[in-house]
Amino acid sequence: MYQPLLPQGDAAALLPGMSYSVPGLFLYADLVYQCLDQVKAKFDYEIPVKYIYGSPQARWNCGRPVMVDHGYTPADMEAQLQGALDRGITPLLTFSIPAMEEKDLEDPRGNELLAMADRLGTGVIVSHPLLRDHIRKNYPNIELHASVIMTAFQENRDPAYYEELARGYSHYVIHPDDNYDLDLLSKLPKERAEIMLNERCVYQCPQRKDHFLANTKDQAAILDGSGSFTGFLDRCPFVPDFKQQTTKGRNNSMTAGEAAELAGLGFRLFKLQGRLDIPYVFFFDFLRYTLENEVAFPAFYPAFCFSIREYEREKAKRRKGRS
Repeated sequence: MYQPLLPQGDAAALLPGMSYSVPGLFLYADLVYQCLDQVKAKFDYEIPVKYIYGSPQARWNCGRPVMVDHGYTPADMEAQLQGALDRGITPLLTFSIPAMEEKDLEDPRGNELLAMADRLGTGVIVSHPLLRDHIRKNYPNIELHASVIMTAFQENRDPAYYEELARGYSHYVIHPDDNYDLDLLSKLPKERAEIMLNERCVYQCPQRKDHFLANTKDQAAILDGSGSFTGFLDRCPFVPDFKQQTTKGRNNSMTAGEAAELAGLGFRLFKLQGRLDIPYVFFFDFLRYTLENEVAFPAFYPAFCFSIREYEREKAKRRKGRS
């Protein structure tokens, strides 16, 4: 029988009881919050975003938005962190550089951000042990998360490896290729695990490590002119996503059914990537993994696209005003 009303409360959720870690900090956090408010108003459902992550231009962020940084002042950066906390969401600085030396720990902007995070009691995503130990020693109030980048440098990702990550960090991310190994997943510690839902690289990509290392080298070239650009993305056959337009193979984005299967195994924290996506693409993923797919998602996403368009227009006006 036709139901004239939209689902409300948990009936509007794709996976009730799950929580999410999403990108957008220092990039489009305000649009994320606008989306949460509109979902709450339409469905009386609060999407349970536990973490929001990102970074301004910084040497330790593995190439995150160095090309779109908006010249954040210290006050701007603190406002980004505090804005998430005010909503009950823990902000995470993405400091996932995979290659560094001892001298790199002296970076002034990175330490300025760590001091803010320590004072506010927020978190940091790390990949390199030098930075991890630096934070533990000097900024004890910071919650440490293991970056998914760490798994790309690990040859044998067995239960013992993931158990070590679970002991050493507040949360760890399972390698996207391992999302389909149900036998392995059944043996992993789940309380601190994160499942990456929409990682759109190809399954068993042979260039994953090279990609992360290239990001680090390219960032150094951008920030201080040291070295030259690697040109990795020009050579990569799969990234950016438009290069997949003609391939018939799947990437690592999970279906709603596959995500539900992992929820059934006991995983409770799902992560989305999206720092390189245009907002229309990110919010498509965010909403299809959080809202009931038959009625709630198709009712809400097209309407929210108008909010995205208005947000992009206002952002373009601000940029024009600064030029």
